This record gives sequence, C-alpha cells and structure tokens, in this order.
Amino acid sequence: MPDSVEHRVEMHRVAQQRKAAGQPIWDRKINLADVFHNEAMTFEQRRDAIVRTLRASRWVKEHSEQDAFGGLVEVVDNLAAAEDIGEFDGWLDELYDHADNDRVWINTH
Repeated sequence: MPDSVEHRVEMHRVAQQRKAAGQPIWDRKINLADVFHNEAMTFEQRRDAIVRTLRASRWVKEHSEQDAFGGLVEVVDNLAAAEDIGEFDGWLDELYDHADNDRVWINTH
C-alpha cells in the first residue's frame, strides 16, 4: 500500500462517499497523542507505549485473527522492533496506509 497520489485520491473519494451517505468518515479512532510527542520519554518508551496501545485496539486484535503474512499485524510487529526513529517512521507510514484503508483515524496531535 504505497503512499501515492492514487491512494490519496481513492481515500478522499471513500471519505466523500461515506460523508454523502451520512456515515462518519472514520469507523474507529486510536489516540496516540499522549505519548507520540512526549519528549520526557525515550524513543524506546514511546515506541513501546504506542505499540501497546495499537495491540490493545480492537482494530489490531481483529486483524490478528485474520491476517496472513504481510498484513497489519506484521507492520505493528515491525514497529515494535524498530531500533531508531527513522525505521519507526518508515513502518508508521505503512501503518497509516492500513488505517486509511480500514477507515481508522490515528490521532498523534
């Protein structure tokens, strides 16, 4: 799921379709804001807290029951194993693509 112009256009189309049908744009919301930019925490502490929150979410739990190799659960596992912020950010981009497709808002602010 690359972050491409086509992907963004498709996600905008889906959001507008849902809005026109009287549905919420996002089915679920996951709040990571309390730790995402918390400078009092080390990178590892933030990473681990974010991964704990994701794994505790109904979204990831549902995927745990149905995902084959290469799905959302693997992305979360890779976030957990990230050794630095650059690697973490790369996997976070993948996570956002999955979230867009599943209509999950990940709040980081």
